[in-house]
Order: sequence, then C-alpha cells, then structure tokens
Amino acid sequence: MKKLIKYITFTLILVFTVDSYSQSIYKGLTYGMTKTEAKKEFKKNKDLYTSVDIGNGFLYRIYRQNFSYDNGKLVGVLLSPKGAMLGQSYDNAKSYLINTRSFFERLGYETFIDNEWWNAPLNYVKSGSKWGLALNKQDKSTIVQIYTQSLSSTTYLVNLKIWHYDTWMGYYDAQTEAQQTKADESGF
Repeated sequence: MKKLIKYITFTLILVFTVDSYSQSIYKGLTYGMTKTEAKKEFKKNKDLYTSVDIGNGFLYRIYRQNFSYDNGKLVGVLLSPKGAMLGQSYDNAKSYLINTRSFFERLGYETFIDNEWWNAPLNYVKSGSKWGLALNKQDKSTIVQIYTQSLSSTTYLVNLKIWHYDTWMGYYDAQTEAQQTKADESGF
C-alpha cells in the first residue's frame, strides 16, 4: 500500500511539473523552451509562424529574434503585422488594434488592463503607457498584450505580445510594487 501511495504521489508530481513547463505560448512554442529548442521549432514549422491569419485580412508574423526569454527559458513571443516592417498608417494601425482585440475576445480572453488610449496610436504613444491592452486567457495560462509603438511622426507599429501568464504577472506585480514604493517614499 505504501508503494502504491508513493507511486501515485510521484506520478502526480511528475504530471504537474511537466504540465507547468509545457504550456503552449503559441502553437509549438512552449513556455520554458531553451533558445536552441525554440529556434529548432521555429525553423521546423516556419510557415506556421510567418503568416498568422486572425481573419478579415489581418495577418501577423513572428520573427525568431523577437522571442522573449527569462533565465534562458522562453516566456513570450512578439507578433507584428505582416508586411508592416516600415510601419503602418494611423488608420491601418487602429484597424489592427480593434480587430485583434475582437479576435481574442471571441476566443474568450478577458480584459485585465484596458488603457484608455489602447486603440488610438498617437495618444497611446504620447501617454507613455507601459502596458497597453492586456487580455488574459480564462485558464490563466496566457496573457496577450496589444500596444502601439511609433516609428516616425506618421507611422506606427502594432505589437501583439503573447506571454506566459505567470511571467507577465511577475513583471506587472514588480512594476506595481515599485510604483507603490515610490509613492510611499515620496512624502506626500
């Protein structure tokens, strides 16, 4: 009986450990992959990653150089509009922002941060906001962060960052704590 309990305990620990390190960030790109593993997966299935269709003519792509790592482990993947390497017009960027949010909401993602300027590229860039629009998957495995960057005074680039939930929440919590510390130490 003791052997059976030990076996079951070991199996459960193994299952939960493997599951926590094999959470998909996007398709075959999983949380915790090394740079070598992520590069191999990207090369093997490049067509999956260089044209990501979210409907209505809105296409994204992934560049391997835009993977995010923490302690050498994959934690996030940045997607950008396909064909927009030199930037997007204001209206095109705004269309991408609105359609991308609708796409993820149809998949059941819930709003975590809703910056008032998330869908207004010029105002968003001027606001200095760090987070943009953040939506989380209901099972709390993934966060998508949607924001705009300015490439020039008239061109923008929409960024769609898919994060491992716990990693992104760690960054968010650390930033929130740092801001609270500044406020506490300000003397006001």
